[in-house]
Amino acid sequence: MPSIAIGHSGARMLYLTALAVAIVGQPLLALAEDTPGEASARLIDLQQMPIGRFVDAASLEDLAKMVVTESKILQAADSVTQKIAVLHRNDIERLPCHNCNLTELLRYTSGQFVNVLSRNDANWGSYAGLGPKYNSYLLDGLPMDSFIDSMSLSTEIFERIEIHKGPASVLYSNYLSMDYAGNEAPLAGTTNFVLRKRVDAPLTRFSAGAGTWGTYAGQAYRQDRVGNFSYFVGGNTEVSDYRQFGAPDSWLQTLDSPNYGKSRVFANLNYDFGRPDHSMTFFVHHTEQDGDFGRPNRDFEHRYNTMNFTYNNRFADAWHLQFKIGERDYDRQFANDNFDQDKSAAGTALTTTDRTRQEIRPMDLTLSYLHGDDSLLTVGMDYQSVHYSVTSRNAAGVVRRENDANADSTGFFLQEKVHWKDWIFRAGVRHTTIEHEYDVLGGTRPAVDKASWSKNLWSLGVRYNVDPRFALYANAGSSFMVPAAKQIGGTVSSPTASGQLPNPGLKPESGLGRDLGFDWKPNTALNLGVRLFNNSVEDAIVERVAGATQSISQNAGKTDTHGIELDVSYAATESLSGFANLTLSHSRVSSPDPDQDGAAIPLVPDNVANLGVAAKLPGQITVFAYYNWIGRYYDSASLAQRQAYGNYGIASVRVVKSFGSGLKLTVDLNNITNRRYDMPWSFRDPGFNFFANLTKAF
Repeated sequence: MPSIAIGHSGARMLYLTALAVAIVGQPLLALAEDTPGEASARLIDLQQMPIGRFVDAASLEDLAKMVVTESKILQAADSVTQKIAVLHRNDIERLPCHNCNLTELLRYTSGQFVNVLSRNDANWGSYAGLGPKYNSYLLDGLPMDSFIDSMSLSTEIFERIEIHKGPASVLYSNYLSMDYAGNEAPLAGTTNFVLRKRVDAPLTRFSAGAGTWGTYAGQAYRQDRVGNFSYFVGGNTEVSDYRQFGAPDSWLQTLDSPNYGKSRVFANLNYDFGRPDHSMTFFVHHTEQDGDFGRPNRDFEHRYNTMNFTYNNRFADAWHLQFKIGERDYDRQFANDNFDQDKSAAGTALTTTDRTRQEIRPMDLTLSYLHGDDSLLTVGMDYQSVHYSVTSRNAAGVVRRENDANADSTGFFLQEKVHWKDWIFRAGVRHTTIEHEYDVLGGTRPAVDKASWSKNLWSLGVRYNVDPRFALYANAGSSFMVPAAKQIGGTVSSPTASGQLPNPGLKPESGLGRDLGFDWKPNTALNLGVRLFNNSVEDAIVERVAGATQSISQNAGKTDTHGIELDVSYAATESLSGFANLTLSHSRVSSPDPDQDGAAIPLVPDNVANLGVAAKLPGQITVFAYYNWIGRYYDSASLAQRQAYGNYGIASVRVVKSFGSGLKLTVDLNNITNRRYDMPWSFRDPGFNFFANLTKAF
């Protein structure tokens, strides 16, 4: 489609104008009632309350039903057309830490395949039958990288995690990441990691722990509140000898124990301007990750900086305006050798040091208007600016630019949600313009140094609350994704080097997501849910393995997947509860290339099942046991070259012992059957590991 004439300067002007006029607000509070018709009156009453009275008036069940991701303001779950699963703080604290990647917090929810390659590598899983780039990640409502930030951010900074299932491309933009699988789109859904906001009581906490492979870790955390000002600050560090995390004699073969270290510091400052619905929040996070791959010249050095700023103000009973701006700075360096081809001592000599830099600045300005009988109008704009570069320095110190590109994205969105009796109707539209400028691609100046795209997107949804315990819902929406500079230009120019091969002929892709389902609560102890999904992508950009150490992005015609998610949870007693879920997917690629036609979508298992049990035992001991089953999946859409993986199960346990006076011991037993399963690109799970952590809170 022809592009809109908003260039880089125009987009930046919009960006600066939005920053100058931002008057933003704390989310409006909408709570679910047993009788849907009473929700409006209760909503207005609670909106006028100070935060202390609001918490007193709202039951724990009310608070658990509130979600923010669907409309960018807090809403009752029964007023949302999409399926949203919520992990609260106590849910997060129940989960064992294997690689300590944020995606592992989602491992036991339906629709997810979590496939973290190692402690120093990203998740290469899938969502609702689509690959890893079709579920975007949000940090408190602002886009972040589902690959890099999930390795970087600390779990203790979050109040809850909201897993929004189904298309979310109207209110939330793509994330213009240039690394890993390229850009990320919320076609299959989006996952919102919600930061802790207010602090109502002081807390100081220290912890220290040790585990297998010479792993040692420590943490410090402090929160407090003084008048209208509240904050939390903290940090943690971890070191490990680790062990080989690749197949023997592969490019990941080690000669010694890999060294691994990660240190993180963070701070969050919140100020209420006399009332909780008028506030300002500033969050910063810094991560340093260093180590090596177990060979003399295969070290790495990563630096990640994350910032979020939010300014809020509910300036009238029905009006809410919020402004958010962020910074994501990624700096990743890897040293390389030639050990893949030469297993002698000469093969361990340094060949190149590669450096990938990304600076991404997302912004969002949203106005919400509550009208009628709990109806909600949402309108706003968002913007991203991106700089991406890849350099390679050889052993002689000569630096070569492999990629250097800039990108801008500007979006305008509008959504109306109407509440009529027991029905919820939702409709939204978005207009997105994306512009790229290429200075260097694949080590050379490209013949075409600019590209731009414009696209109109839409989304529809409906929900029928049959009664307070049973609801039906259905949703549909479109998405759009352009090829990233990494996919076009690659990261390596040598046919033998490890990395991404270039493909300058890539075309953008368009997607369509659909789902329908129901939630049923037959009694207070039992919850049941069923969701059917169907997602398709035209001109899908898929990753194709090109040998053990390289990959290439290709348009694969059309991909289509359909499946079902089944969820059940049951609380037998106050001391015993459990859950089970099953996701079945059938995915296919339709392509004029006979080598790809009929292949399964890469990284999509045909089934994923989870089982979990929580039991409180005598002596203030609680046990959380989990089992995760992964069915068959493939690493490529090439029928001739693809490798099959999966068909394995992993059992893990977390045991928590409380001693009183704020002292607690946590023991994680991961992969207790020592299943060393294979993963793509010659990665292999290192097997059983444990970690014991002692925490003291004051």
